Amino acid sequence: MTLKALLVSLLLLIAQVTVPAAADTVPSSALPSPTHRYNAFERPDAGIAYSLAEWERDGWYAPRGTGLDGRTLIDDSAPARSGEQSLRVFYPKGEIGARDSGVLAPFRLDPAREYYLSFWARFDEDFSWGTTSFGGKLGVGLAGGGACSGGRTCDGGNGFTSRMIWRRGGQAAVYYYHMDKQGTYGDHALLRVDGSDVRYPRGEWVNIVQRLRVNTVTAGRADPNGEIEVFYNGESAALVTGLRFVDNDDLVDKAYFSTFFGGSTEGFAPTHDSYVWYDDLEVSTSRFDVCGVVGCL
Repeated sequence: MTLKALLVSLLLLIAQVTVPAAADTVPSSALPSPTHRYNAFERPDAGIAYSLAEWERDGWYAPRGTGLDGRTLIDDSAPARSGEQSLRVFYPKGEIGARDSGVLAPFRLDPAREYYLSFWARFDEDFSWGTTSFGGKLGVGLAGGGACSGGRTCDGGNGFTSRMIWRRGGQAAVYYYHMDKQGTYGDHALLRVDGSDVRYPRGEWVNIVQRLRVNTVTAGRADPNGEIEVFYNGESAALVTGLRFVDNDDLVDKAYFSTFFGGSTEGFAPTHDSYVWYDDLEVSTSRFDVCGVVGCL
């Protein structure tokens, strides 16, 4: 055997030993999407406010935030959904709106046509749903472009929002702004599982997942093929189709932490100080990254 032939034989032998068979490789579907983000609120010290700077240390970036310094707490004294800590948000008695209740922060996402977002929430055992009127925003939603909300007309060029809300008695719904909304404010769809309305319980963890797909645009016109789907504790609880969000190239680009009491009048305010704990926040363009969709609750 020539020296060259011997070297070729040795290289082939090395390749057979060091290169795994195709069956041993990890399927691409099992790898997290590059867009996947996760936050279990375990890194910060317990007892501090989870400020915008602390969010950034964990890889979540927003151009602004309201209420983060004064109404959030990294809490290790209450049972977390996972680990030792969760994020507590404060809703003061008699206050409404993001300036004085809860928090507001539009965290940036890599723009994509479709996103999944999941979080766990636990209302305190004596949570107030309101005073004489009942409603508020819960947790983290999805948004894009100019994040149309707050009673604005969504014209296709100023973005969209889709967030979770509670109504009287903790009735659960998804609340969304789109080009064809019926009234001054956003439309809503009630969450229903096994034919019954979902009502958020006090004092126990629940999982909420939202999927939002932005409509396509043909020749400058919005196609009515946008969708919102919500899963509650792993069960499909709402599906809204035929939506027009945009007539431009805006995509989902925000995980919108938007939670506060209101409503526009003081009747929506809580009758006493109230709290919600949040844990295991994750967002991805792939459904395989999100436990509340693929059944790993």
